[in-house]
Order: sequence, then C-alpha cells, then structure tokens
Amino acid sequence: MQNYGLLKKAAWTWLAMFWSASAWAATTTFASDLSKIPAAAVAVALGLSLIGGAAATLRKIASPDVVITNMRWVVASDMLMAVVAGLVTYSVIAWQEFPLLLQPGCITIAAFGGSRVLDRYLGAGLAQVDRLAGKPQTEGVQP
Repeated sequence: MQNYGLLKKAAWTWLAMFWSASAWAATTTFASDLSKIPAAAVAVALGLSLIGGAAATLRKIASPDVVITNMRWVVASDMLMAVVAGLVTYSVIAWQEFPLLLQPGCITIAAFGGSRVLDRYLGAGLAQVDRLAGKPQTEGVQP
C-alpha cells in the first residue's frame, strides 16, 4: 500500500512538471494543422462514410447467414467503424493528393469495408513503426 502512495505522488509530480509543456506543444502543432482542414470536405467525407456504412449494415441485415442478436449494437458498431474508416481514408487520400474524382469512391468503399479497412490500416501502420524501429521484417519469410 505504501508503494501505491509513492506511485501516486510520482504521477502527480510528473503531470505537474510536464503537463503545461505538453499542452503548449500540442496546441502549437495540432491547432495550426487542424485549422487548415476544410470543414466542407470533412462534412462530405462524413456523409459518404455514413452512406458506405449504411450500405454495409443493410447488407449484413439482409444476409440469411448473419445472426443478429442486438440490432442497436450492430448498427451503432457498423456506423462508427464506417465513419472512422471513412475519415481516416479521407486523411490519407488528402495527404497523398488523390485525384478529386477518385476521392468520393475511396471514402465510400473504405466506409463499406469498415473494420476490415481499419485492420489493414493498423497492420500497415504497425509495420511502418517496426521498420522505423529497425526491427527486421518477418512476414513472408520462411523459418
């Protein structure tokens, strides 16, 4: 119990020492970057994400192979995954400067894929972190 008190004091001390510097750094970097994102583009990406998510959810509901026990959770989960996948895709295609005619399709397809697309993004992101850390690539290598 004494170690818990010491740990709690150390956490509060660390927070008091570094919180203001971290908050200042976050506001100077993120605020300027986020203010450059056009709100109309995010609204369109959000709308396309909802369309893609609704299509995936309706397909799941109509499928005789899928058993749905709680409709609310299924709809909420699918729509949240679709919105996240669509907005992440919007960020990637804006960063990569995709042609304007491809962007709506990419966002809608990513939203339709939902968690499958997010799993791919996560895998690619983790592989990039491993490469930056100097970890040797083990996928596809025979033992």
